[in-house]
Amino acid sequence: MSKGWTGNFFEDFSLGQHLPCPTPRTLGSGEIATYIALTGDRTAAFSIDGTIHPLLLFHQVLGQTVRHASLNAVANLGYAELLFHPVQATAGDTIHTSNEVIGLKENSSGQSGIVWLKSIGRNQEGQALLSYVRWVMVRKRESAQTQWSTSPIIPALAGTISPDQVRPSADISTAIPASQIGWTFEDYQPGERIFHHDGHTVTPGDHMAFTRLFQNSARVHFDAMHTDGKPLVFGGYVMSIGYAQMLSGMENRRGLVAINSGTHAHPVHAGDTLYSMTEVLETDPLGDAPVGALRCRLRVLKNDNPAQDPQRTYGSPRDMPSVVLELDLWELMPKTQTSSTRSTR
Repeated sequence: MSKGWTGNFFEDFSLGQHLPCPTPRTLGSGEIATYIALTGDRTAAFSIDGTIHPLLLFHQVLGQTVRHASLNAVANLGYAELLFHPVQATAGDTIHTSNEVIGLKENSSGQSGIVWLKSIGRNQEGQALLSYVRWVMVRKRESAQTQWSTSPIIPALAGTISPDQVRPSADISTAIPASQIGWTFEDYQPGERIFHHDGHTVTPGDHMAFTRLFQNSARVHFDAMHTDGKPLVFGGYVMSIGYAQMLSGMENRRGLVAINSGTHAHPVHAGDTLYSMTEVLETDPLGDAPVGALRCRLRVLKNDNPAQDPQRTYGSPRDMPSVVLELDLWELMPKTQTSSTRSTR
């Protein structure tokens, strides 16, 4: 038996299976600085007091799942029910991650299948920091049909996370300094589009360094021989670039608190240039909280600047080859007024 770990294939997963992840990781100022260097993210809330950027935490949790869950992945397909819990990660926390298999479906090709995983990231005290569901396409070891071809189990997932679940922490109104730009919660309206303008060309060094930062060792991101000379850019890198670009026009944001759903619609490779736009879907004042919640749809496009066609109609991202990522998320934004405002949808 070879000691070299080749990872789980689709046949190795079973419904209800628990997969504790190896290699807990302590996050500190080095990871915070490296994340900023590789993405250009300038969100003030995650630059001053050792608070871990929510996407840095998310990528670390996801990266810890790779060795046992997706080392043989063809592609990471999407996310749902992603919630950052009230306990925030701070520099010095040690992150532990566990998975549960909640769905399985063999693809009609017979060469791969889709695995749905519920992942939870906790700190050294055992407190939940982040939970989410993701689904990933995993290669099969053999061609023989599995039971998940004729009897798939596809989990029912919530379409959105309720605003009641994204209540801010008590100190959020004083947590970060002014951005010097005045947009506040009341300035955003459902239906408006914000074009972020800042293009970002992906380089091999940056996307591979980013992926290694989070202990993600999936071979599709590094092995040119395995990928016909075109390693696939880690979808988390695309997500972080899009979120960093999203700051333009949302400079006062207090932080991503939930992702309702996410789709990696098309592949990204080194040399592609990424552009982003945001559509405001609804707003919720969260009662008398000093911040309100904006539900937004973030789209990331490759080699296609959406600002050049501001009236474009967008359908399913799967049908639009330039749309590489679509995220439905909740973002917190400070209010000008402290009294509650009517929710708009």
